[in-house]
Parts: sequence; structure tokens; C-alpha cells
Amino acid sequence: MTVNPASRARRPGGRTRQVTERLWTAALEILSEKGVDGLQYEELASRAQVGRATVYRRWPSRDDLLRDVLARFAETSVPIDDTGDVVRDLTAFLHSFGAASATPTGRAVLQILLRRDDGADGLHRTALDLLDRRTGDLQCRLDQAAEAGQLPPVDASFVNMMLAGPVQWFVLRRERPLALSDAREIVELVVAGLWRNRTD
Repeated sequence: MTVNPASRARRPGGRTRQVTERLWTAALEILSEKGVDGLQYEELASRAQVGRATVYRRWPSRDDLLRDVLARFAETSVPIDDTGDVVRDLTAFLHSFGAASATPTGRAVLQILLRRDDGADGLHRTALDLLDRRTGDLQCRLDQAAEAGQLPPVDASFVNMMLAGPVQWFVLRRERPLALSDAREIVELVVAGLWRNRTD
């Protein structure tokens, strides 16, 4: 029997993708159920139906695991799109952020960002690194909007602070989730303020 080399080359890639997706799914499930401290290699391997060696090969240290899991959660739950309309994109971004923050996984991530006891595992530092990376992604989108004349040049950290504050208030204090209309109103107020500050 002759084996097609191309088929043989594709099969491991397919299996690798399946294993990767199982690992991501299992990691986010554990994070949502048990928080960061509950995300352990043994249970992750068990839920993903892989050997522990597979998990250790992918993430040699727990910091590596947490960094990738948090990044995966942020990128899949709170995308930063470019439709050509920055108000629409920021509204979608903010609405997604509100929905993600209200989930058990999102609450676990917020707890990491709020903690100040940066111990040996460096969880707080890991979360801040992720926040910096996402701020960089947001800066790229804001720069594109500025080039298109939709916004004045602006610092993404400042904009993120203006947008994230109301979302955290909704998550912690309101009895209903952040609606798309809420997100739109917040974004429009922030954008109007940016232009007003530019002209003052």
C-alpha cells in the first residue's frame, strides 16, 4: 500500500489543531469554574483528554499557560475589528468587553488585574502584559481612525480607561447587563469629548 506523503503531512496538523482546541476549551472551562488557582496541569490534561506531557510541552511553565489562556480569552471574547467606522467598532468592542466581563471567566480575569500581591507566579504581571498587548492593538485601530479623520490623535490607554470604567461599574453595580445601546452612548460621549478637547 502506497501512502500519499501529502496526506501523511496533513494528518498531524489536523490532530494538532483538534488537541489545541480541546486544550483551549478545557482551560477556559476550568478558569470559569475554579478561577486562576484552579487551573492546574493535571485537570487540564484530564479534561482535554491528553497526556500531561502534551500540556507541559505546550506550556513549560504555568505563567506560559496563564498568559496564553488569558490572551486567548481576550482575543476571542473582545475582538477589535476594523469596519471603517470607528464608533461602530468601539461600540462592538465595548459591548463585547461588557459581556465577557460579566462571565465567570471574565470576573476571574478582572480579579487578576485588580490584585496587587504579585507573588512568585507573577499573575498580576502576566495580566498587565496582556492588557498592554491589547492596548497596542487598540492603538493601531485608533491611529487608523485618526488617519481617516474620524478621531483626533489619541492615546489608547486614555481611551481604554474612559471606556472600561463604565463597563466595570455596570458589571459590579447594575442588575442588568451592558446593552448595545449603553455601549453606543458611552462611545459617542467619549468620542465627542476627544474632539472637544482637541478644539479647546
